[in-house]
This record gives sequence, C-alpha cells and structure tokens, in this order.
Amino acid sequence: MPEWHDLVAAPDATGAAESELRRFVLEHHPVRAFWTRLDAPWQELSRLQHHEPPVERLLGEAVTAAVLLAATLKFHGTLTLQLQGNGAVRLLVAQCTHDLRIRALARVERPVSPDAPFAALVGDSRLAVTVESDERGARYQGIVALEGATLSECLENYFAASEQLPTRIALDAASGYASGLLLQKMPGAHVEAQTERAWEDVQRNLSDLPAPLLRHGSAEEVLRRVGGVHDGRVFAGSAVHFACRCSSERVAGLLRSLGAQEIHEVLAEQGAVTVTCEFCNRPYRFDAVDVERIFAGDAGLEAPSSIN
Repeated sequence: MPEWHDLVAAPDATGAAESELRRFVLEHHPVRAFWTRLDAPWQELSRLQHHEPPVERLLGEAVTAAVLLAATLKFHGTLTLQLQGNGAVRLLVAQCTHDLRIRALARVERPVSPDAPFAALVGDSRLAVTVESDERGARYQGIVALEGATLSECLENYFAASEQLPTRIALDAASGYASGLLLQKMPGAHVEAQTERAWEDVQRNLSDLPAPLLRHGSAEEVLRRVGGVHDGRVFAGSAVHFACRCSSERVAGLLRSLGAQEIHEVLAEQGAVTVTCEFCNRPYRFDAVDVERIFAGDAGLEAPSSIN
C-alpha cells in the first residue's frame, strides 16, 4: 500500500474546501502536481459573462489553467493567460494573482453553435503567458502558436516549447464547476530508471482519471488516484477567490492615456464619459468635473458617479 501524508488545513467559513488549490509531491521522485477546484469563484465569474456553452467551457478551462500555472511559480504579481486569433473567440484573457485572485473575459467574434469544437473556437491563434512582478516591475512573456486539439494539449505544448518542462494537464469546466490538475516533472530532475517509471505511471493514471472524479472528487481522492502505487504528500489548501482589480484610478489612467481632446469630444457629445470594466461589468461614469480633475493631475480622484 502506498503511504500518503496529508497536510490539511481546516476549510474556512467561505467554503474554501470547494474553491481551493492543493499541491502534492511524490516522496521519492521529483514529481509534483497541483489540483484546483473553482466552483464558487467560477460561478461568480461566469454570472458576469454570458456565452454559449462551448465558450463558457473554454473560459472556465482557461481560468483554471491560469490558477495552475500561477501555482508553479514563486512570484508576487499577476499571471495572464491569453488566446488571440481568428476563431469565433477573437480574444480570451484569464488572470490569476500570486494570492489566487482570478478574473477572466472572452470576446466572441461571431455566433457559436452548441457543439462547436475547440478548433472552431480558437482558429489560428497564439497562446501567450505573461508574468508581471509587482515587486521588481519585471515582465516575462512566452508566446507560442496554439497547437493541439484541446486547451490542455496546447498548454502541454507550451511547456515543452517555452519551458522545456515535461508537463501534463487535465482541465474540465462547464456551468457551475471548473477543476483541473497539472502534473510536472520538477526542474533539474536527475534522469533515473525508477523516476522515469514513476513519471510514466502518474501520466497514465492522469490519462485514465474518470471525468466525474476530476469534476467533483476531493483533492485527496484525485491525487491518490493519480499517485497510484507511489508514496506521496498532499499539502494544505489555499483558497481561490474571484476579485476584479478595476478601480476609478485605473480607469482615470486609461482616459488620461487617450488624451484630453478625445475625452472632451466624448464629453461634449454624451454629457459624460462612461467606461465599463470588461471583467466585472462595473460601469464608471465621469462627468465634466471628473474629467477636468483627470487632466489636471488630481491624484485624489474618486468615482462618485460609479453605477451599481
């Protein structure tokens, strides 16, 4: 029987047990995995987006993937997963911060049939993964062509091309749930026969993982199934939350970047300038006084006209 050490933190009152990230490692091999389940934050996020089921599924998979990719890094900032191309989904953006706050959006170019395949959604697209550090102001970006029959396959190809890390990913999302697992051979792993056999075992176990278990199983159930005969250690979970980072200050900065002439033209035509956040649909309304403050460099700008 494999021996497992389960380091579990008690779930908090917000329901973190159903919206969390968990990590596990094999005890005697340089293999790690990250599992996440995003039921609560995904439900909150998806209520703000209105898409056909194939687009909703892709968006859920993308935000799940963003959480898993962020979990593999040690950073203080934001990871952005972006798909952009000529498919029905012209642009998809999913973001996860170091403290597991998520948000996402999809822009759909044309109607999508209920059974639209992945290829029809993304078309000829590029996959970009961007990591922005709050502490150092540094920015890293990897861009590859979107190659694969699923988002999971595309991300595996990304890791192979950009990170040179053997990685396997399983994603599943629909209305009401989103979950996923990332399996990875750790950087700098020494190639040994036993390690290679363990890596092959856990890859096979992931491929054979029943879809209902990935969707609704607990972290312990999923990770034990993937770990199989190998000893492992499951670490305490971290809660994942939906949180948009929009603010009146950020919107004011956007308006300032567009220039006074353009903003005053909009103000003269419409009587106010209204900007709606594409991530959370919160509208920000700026009247003539607000606009004057923006271009006077008033750092204390508030958004008294923000619409609820």
